[in-house]
This record gives sequence, C-alpha cells and structure tokens, in this order.
Amino acid sequence: MRKNRSELSRSDAATRISAYVYGNLLVLAALVSQHPDEVAHGRAAVIVLATGFTTYLAHTFAESLGERVRYDAKPSREMVRHELRNALPIVSATTTPALLLAAAAWGWISAPLALGLAIAVTVVRMGFLGLVLGHLRNKKASLRSLLTGIGLAVACAGIAILKAVLLH
Repeated sequence: MRKNRSELSRSDAATRISAYVYGNLLVLAALVSQHPDEVAHGRAAVIVLATGFTTYLAHTFAESLGERVRYDAKPSREMVRHELRNALPIVSATTTPALLLAAAAWGWISAPLALGLAIAVTVVRMGFLGLVLGHLRNKKASLRSLLTGIGLAVACAGIAILKAVLLH
C-alpha cells in the first residue's frame, strides 16, 4: 500500500531529500560542463540522461546496502522496490533538463537557450529545497524555509561548478 506524505517515515523523508539533492547536484554538474555545440548535437541530453540514470541506480544500490547493514539481512524485492521509489527525486531532477536539451537537439529551441533554461530549472529546484524539506517533514512553508532553500541552491551551484572546473 502506498504511503501518503503525512505517513512518510523520517528515514524515507531523509532518503528522498538525499536523492533530491544528489540528483539535482549531479545533473547541474553535468549541465555546467556542457557547451551549446554539444547541446545542438544531442550529446548533452545523452550525458544528462546517463548521469540521472546511473545516479538513480547507484543511489538505490547504496541505500539497499545500507539497509542490509541496518537490518543484517539480504535486501528483499519489496525493500529494493521501496528504495527505487525513494530514489525517484533523481529521475525528476533529470527529466526537465533532458527534455529541454532534447528540444534543442531537435531544433525546436536554440542550444544556448535550452542549456540556460536547463541550468535555471535545476537551480530553481534547489532553491525550493527548503520548501521540499518542510513538506516532507509536514511543516508549513515559511520565509525561513524559502531562504534556507536559496542558500542551499547557492551552495549546490558552487559544488556543481567546482566539480565541472575540476573535471575540465
């Protein structure tokens, strides 16, 4: 049976926040390392999709191993499905940027515009992190939660830019 957010355990909320941050951060790092030429040829969309997919798998694998240590038992199919669901914020972090980059590769919008929008969408998602945290913890949105999200977005953007600079 599917739990609604009000029934979400603290552990599941923490796992989903981790997936949300990790997914957005790695997608942003993939985006800032792209050039409009790579966008126009479709390579950037493939890189973002590959980044999202492999991050989703890696996150699920790591969480499953953590559960094995936590409960000293082999992960069940149900537990793996549960971890796959908790990692879905990584997929949501990947979808819009990949679609924007694909639209540019198909010639529907310009490559620089697509890249700029994909980066902006990802940074804005990070800016809403404070609100997402409150939502998953069943707390009302506040100015403080919004400002926390903005601060977290700046920190995450800095980390993503550092990763891109160190890799190039």
